[in-house]
Amino acid sequence: MRFLDRSTFLGRVIVPPPFATASVSLMHPASQLRFRRAVSVAVLLGGVLCLPVQGAGQTAQRFSVQLSGLGSAPFGGGLDGIDLGAGFEAQVRYNPGTFSIGAGFDMTFHNVELTPDTTVTLAGGFVEPRYVIDVGSNRFAPYISARGAVSQTKVDIGTSTSTATGYTLNGGGGLLFVLGERANIDLGATLGFKDVGTAEFPTGTFDLGSGSNLIVRFGLAFGLGG
Repeated sequence: MRFLDRSTFLGRVIVPPPFATASVSLMHPASQLRFRRAVSVAVLLGGVLCLPVQGAGQTAQRFSVQLSGLGSAPFGGGLDGIDLGAGFEAQVRYNPGTFSIGAGFDMTFHNVELTPDTTVTLAGGFVEPRYVIDVGSNRFAPYISARGAVSQTKVDIGTSTSTATGYTLNGGGGLLFVLGERANIDLGATLGFKDVGTAEFPTGTFDLGSGSNLIVRFGLAFGLGG
């Protein structure tokens, strides 16, 4: 994502899209830094998942709700220039056994490099199937997961706001830590593809680009019912 200044973006048609620089063989230094951070987090989580720890299942109740803090790191492709953002998610899960499925809403907030008057908000709904790996314990459990989301991209430039609709397709995993019969801590991450859609601006219609993204989550899940 590359806004050199406000007049550059609002004053003429931009090619390539406003979130991206032209395709080149070398990644922008800031994008390299974000990519290294994203890879470091993914490798760290992967290392934790490979530890020979014992694991526990999901909440004992068939239904649960989960509230989580998120870190979202878009990088590569047309998403260069979007900074690491923080946000939240809320979801409801159906837990018949080791396989479960959740659906919910997430939102993250991002700044844009070199443009202090420009912000990006990503918000939408998602579906997340999950499979918990039984390692024979009632305290910890690794899991693998996928994540599909449709989200609104809101770009605020000063007092001007434009929106687009994009999607995310991620895969990943995490660890569940049991706090009690009705509560778990969830530490997870997913990595994959993100498209931020096409938006209408005062100067025309722009494809905002696509690339990769890493989502890191720290959440609390609470079982419902008996």
